[in-house]
Amino acid sequence: MSPRRARRGVHRRDARVDMLRGLALVSMFVAHCAPDDGPFRLAALTEFATAPLFALLIGISAMLADRGNAGLTVAFVRAGVRAAVLVALGLWIEPWGAQVDVVLVYLALPTLFAPLLARLPDTVLLGIATTSWAAAPALLSWGRTRSTEALVAGDDVGHRLWDVVVAGPHYRLTTLLVFTCLGIVLWRWTRGVPAWSAGLAGLVALAGAALLMAAKTSGRLAFEPYDGSHLEIVLEVLLVGGFALAWFAVVPERFCLPALAAAGSMTLSVYVLQIAYLAWYVRELHPGERDDAWGNVGVLCVGALVLPMVWRSLVSREPWSRGPLEGATAAVTRVIR
Repeated sequence: MSPRRARRGVHRRDARVDMLRGLALVSMFVAHCAPDDGPFRLAALTEFATAPLFALLIGISAMLADRGNAGLTVAFVRAGVRAAVLVALGLWIEPWGAQVDVVLVYLALPTLFAPLLARLPDTVLLGIATTSWAAAPALLSWGRTRSTEALVAGDDVGHRLWDVVVAGPHYRLTTLLVFTCLGIVLWRWTRGVPAWSAGLAGLVALAGAALLMAAKTSGRLAFEPYDGSHLEIVLEVLLVGGFALAWFAVVPERFCLPALAAAGSMTLSVYVLQIAYLAWYVRELHPGERDDAWGNVGVLCVGALVLPMVWRSLVSREPWSRGPLEGATAAVTRVIR
């Protein structure tokens, strides 16, 4: 494939989605490495926002993946390949020693189910999301009991499956599924309403999130990141959903910040490089210390913006220009027809 054809393939991507994914990377770096809450406690918000934003983007990506050109079977098999890649990479990088709960394995099931969800009507998706939200605390308590029983019985596979589905300490399908459904619904809605309507809805949602955070800070409400409570999920829906609505309302379709979009389109490769760097930092550079440092946030942000651009300057052939891991995955899924 010629470089010209490769560039046309890249242009078919929605740069706003790639840039939003790039912002999710920045949020992740802050959540993983910020030593304090930062100005206006903005860094504290990344603990609530990052994983839900990635799950929401899985839903949006499912809407964009096949552009209606593939049936459910083909889309589901392709999603199975992507999910298998996430599981394999997650299991590979988890033992490296970074002080991070690797999210890749947890994102595999939303990735697998996304093509099916993308073919459901909004009312069904909202019903699934609401049911998952309502049941999340009870399922978390019940699932952790089952997970502990499996661990005591020496059933490592069962223990891990319970964690991934309902009982994980930070991530779990029952919570992430809310945001995958939300991503699909919001994407459809923003395509059918004026930008000002989406922007206004986003601002209202963000105002609601600000009120919830103010109530939490003052002690009137009690919830924490990753606790699986109803209030935590409501805050994340308002925060992530509101930001996504405002983003798509404000950012023009043809607008692109190349470095941010390149980072967003190469998220998987950047994620693995992040884990490699943080593992090296705590095992080799500063043994026994925490990785919480604004310097690490800066290193990761600069790396995420620079390295994908360098890769694209060296590799122009599609699909490899997307990134080493992204290209390999796309090369496999392309042969599934």
